[in-house]
Amino acid sequence: MPGEILQITSLQNGRVKDLVRLRGRRERDRAGVTIIEEPLVISRALDARYPLQSLFFCSARIAAHDLDVLDRLRETAGLEIIEVSEPVMDKISYREQAEGMLVVAPQVTRDLASLVLGAAPLLVVLESLEKPGNLGAVLRVADGAGADGVIVCGGGTDLFNPNVLRASRGAFFSVPTVAARTDELQQFLRDRNIAAVATSPVADHRWDEIGLAGPTAIVLGTEHDGLSTEWLGQADLTVGIPMLGTGDSLNVSTSAAVLLYEAVRQRSSRKAD
Repeated sequence: MPGEILQITSLQNGRVKDLVRLRGRRERDRAGVTIIEEPLVISRALDARYPLQSLFFCSARIAAHDLDVLDRLRETAGLEIIEVSEPVMDKISYREQAEGMLVVAPQVTRDLASLVLGAAPLLVVLESLEKPGNLGAVLRVADGAGADGVIVCGGGTDLFNPNVLRASRGAFFSVPTVAARTDELQQFLRDRNIAAVATSPVADHRWDEIGLAGPTAIVLGTEHDGLSTEWLGQADLTVGIPMLGTGDSLNVSTSAAVLLYEAVRQRSSRKAD
């Protein structure tokens, strides 16, 4: 049953100042927390039984169709619940347009050993991806394609940036997401006979010319720099997606979608056969 609901109306309240500081990655990492906004994303965190610490809500900002999410949060055991005024909601919101709910949750980290892999795992590897929205979009695609996990390496990626959670539409909570060093990740793939398929504008094969039905890790870099020689030199295969217009590359999430759903197609065909 829900406990006492605290109230905050002052912009000078210490909790408000703490939440504002959580906009910065350094402070989030120091506190070991992240911020979850948007009712849909919060509901998917609840569905995944992701641990939550504190809820800050403003009744005047919550749409009628999202009240069920608030009810679920109020019934969550151990969750601190604080009602805030509209000015406070605007102040603490990570996004410019506050939707009436903000949840503080711990950063639950995973490692490579925690990945549960079947006989033909399908993984996505992202090297040095800096834009949170791109990581979130890849997670959304990986969830749709039934990938076994997304692994980031090369530094620069903030897994727990609130924009990652938002752009993933909650897929962050359903797709195992791991940060690993490049060398340990490459060894992990070799030990499990998972083929590293690296994407490159200058590749040996087209995206539809290779087999993706076996154990596969699709390796993608940034749009600007692509993959490092460390990955291109160690990959089992390099694959390219033809650019027939004036652009020279696709967004990383679009490239991930092309290759992941080709893998889905091939695996579906194999099962049918």
